[in-house]
Amino acid sequence: MRIKKPAIDGLGFARFFRALLVVMALSGLLAACQSSTIGSATDGLADIEPTLPELTPNPQGEVFGQGTVRVSLLIPKTASGNAASVANEIRNGALMAMQDFGQNDFQLVIKDTQALAAEAQTKANEAISEGSSLILGPLFSSSVSAASAVTQPAGRTMIAFSNDTSVGRKGVYLLSYTQQADTERMVDYAISRGIRNIHAFLPNSPVGSLQEAVLRQKGGAIGVNIAVSKYERSPAGIEAALSAAATNIAPQAAIYIPEGGQVPSVILAGLQRIGVTLAGRQLLGSGQWESVKLSNPTFEGALYTGRDIRNFSSFSTRYEQNYNAKPGVFAALGYDSITLVASLLRAKGPVEAFQPQTLENPRGFNGINGLFRFRSNGTVERGLAIYRVENGVGRVEAPAPSSFSGL
Repeated sequence: MRIKKPAIDGLGFARFFRALLVVMALSGLLAACQSSTIGSATDGLADIEPTLPELTPNPQGEVFGQGTVRVSLLIPKTASGNAASVANEIRNGALMAMQDFGQNDFQLVIKDTQALAAEAQTKANEAISEGSSLILGPLFSSSVSAASAVTQPAGRTMIAFSNDTSVGRKGVYLLSYTQQADTERMVDYAISRGIRNIHAFLPNSPVGSLQEAVLRQKGGAIGVNIAVSKYERSPAGIEAALSAAATNIAPQAAIYIPEGGQVPSVILAGLQRIGVTLAGRQLLGSGQWESVKLSNPTFEGALYTGRDIRNFSSFSTRYEQNYNAKPGVFAALGYDSITLVASLLRAKGPVEAFQPQTLENPRGFNGINGLFRFRSNGTVERGLAIYRVENGVGRVEAPAPSSFSGL
């Protein structure tokens, strides 16, 4: 997700500025919580009258903060590959938020799931027996399914980081970004700009199938022509998809490539190689384009969705100072999860803070990654911006909404 410098020098000004940012961020979250209209919601969770769990001494895991409320964070700290890096970002962001908001309001216990579904379930059960009122995480969809099998019967709410919408439901909320919401935002904006032909290149995967369903639903509702080419994630698979699509791409069709990394560059270079003219076509991308090298002239003028980074810059600076590394989206998700906990506790009290009727606030909440709100089916709706590539840099074309009113 700038003020005039006061007459404070050196370290004093740095502390004053950080404190002011904290107060401003928390004020936005509290306003979103306190101005909501609360209704009842019980299905999906055990029919248990909400009470404050009794805390056991010496919970297992890393322990931070103190208070009469305990929250457990389940992340794959010791997993192999990229999962451990993602877990570290979530942990770092969460600890920054604890320093800003939660040290005296609640206790955070960080538990290692090792990226294993069985271990996630074990740690969730452990968290419940230790008196945790809320479970943050896990990260992977299989772990979310396994852990929620014990959190829901116990009447504990979970706010997980998976982007697989199939594992979300009432009482199991997903804080991450989803491809469904991303595609909806891109298609809506493209249609509003008069685009009536879209040729999408999508991975042959469950995510690709979800994106195709959104495209056809949105486009079909108002007569937009949608064509889809599926590819396997390999050089040969992409080449085969391009060859099959070469004669089927309408002359004025926009080209939609939601995957990030090297995939968009490979697809566009392949299209040019087989004689498809890109001049005059509108290129469309997704939030995954944060990982794309936009300096390639082929991307000039392309549109893509992205998170609201208006509040992210100051967070990024602080994160880099603390950890000597640039934060990614998961660091901000870790931060937002803790600020949400702190603000709900202060606004609603420990018994009501994490109940579905509180979390499903239709006004939503503001975080480092921008505006978001939880739907009753557990998925998240986010206020996404549209960016246009200009001179190799993504610049805001359409800002993210500042509120959900009217949407």
